[in-house]
Amino acid sequence: MNHSQPWLRWFSKLVVISTLGLIFAGALVKSHEVGLSVPDWPTTYGKHMFTFPFSDMVGGIFYEHLHRLIATAIGLMTIVLAVGLGFSDRPAWLKKLGYTALGAVILQGMLGGITVLYFLPPAVSIFHGMLAQGFLVITVIIAYMLSSEREKRIGKTSQDSRSILRPAYLFAGAVVVQLFLGALMRHTGSGLAIPDFPTVGGGWLPMFDAAFMDRINEFMFDNDFNTVSLSQVWMHYLHRVGALAVLVFSGYFLVSIFKDGNTSLYSSGFGIAVVILMQIALGAAAIWSFRNPIITSLHVVNGAALLLLTALTILRIRPIPHS
Repeated sequence: MNHSQPWLRWFSKLVVISTLGLIFAGALVKSHEVGLSVPDWPTTYGKHMFTFPFSDMVGGIFYEHLHRLIATAIGLMTIVLAVGLGFSDRPAWLKKLGYTALGAVILQGMLGGITVLYFLPPAVSIFHGMLAQGFLVITVIIAYMLSSEREKRIGKTSQDSRSILRPAYLFAGAVVVQLFLGALMRHTGSGLAIPDFPTVGGGWLPMFDAAFMDRINEFMFDNDFNTVSLSQVWMHYLHRVGALAVLVFSGYFLVSIFKDGNTSLYSSGFGIAVVILMQIALGAAAIWSFRNPIITSLHVVNGAALLLLTALTILRIRPIPHS
């Protein structure tokens, strides 16, 4: 096959990396609680986005306006990627996936505007966050389909480790559910609803009774934090349970990889193991630091990186055919 426009290969990878940067920038906005520091949209204090002076990007405006600038850049890059795919000799379904990515980034921009205009409704903010993860997966598929690695693997389908697809899909499902629980926790103000780790409200098992809630809210009051409700505690606890589920399924998946003996997947396995350990450490540090914005944002983008690696590993296990 004559692959025209070879620049698409490196450009698609740039889109993936830039999307991770955008997720980090969005996480910084939420972690600093500055989503309404720029109260208008699509303008910024009545000015066109690109004419707003950098000297006025102070405090929360810096994070929110920077997020908008990066999002706009990603939108423009996605247009270039979709048009480039459209004029290439790639399969029709891949071209459609490029158009889907473009539609997703447009919808993402609209959701971002809605969150500002309607004062950060949790449901819209959660959808906004999850759509970013979905867009990331789409860009990973596109980048892998354009990669030289895939071209080398596609002729070796007999060596595909299809027996580990089941643990791979189970692990991927656990990661997606955990990302949703994380978004639910963040956008309902439940990030510190259980302020200690690895204990839970001072004990190893939560009781969810009046005494349990009193201990938590006494701690919140003493440290000048907002008190929390039982529903917020449940949301936070479910996120911790989800983390445990991800850890269990990752063990199942990683053991399957190394038992299979396909050495070409070992790098993916090691990468996933490292990112999971980092995620656990960042999650604990986020609580111990009382949700330090940088640490919390790194926790968010590291979760996105875990999804990226999971999608990439599945593609390596079972490469998508050309047609």
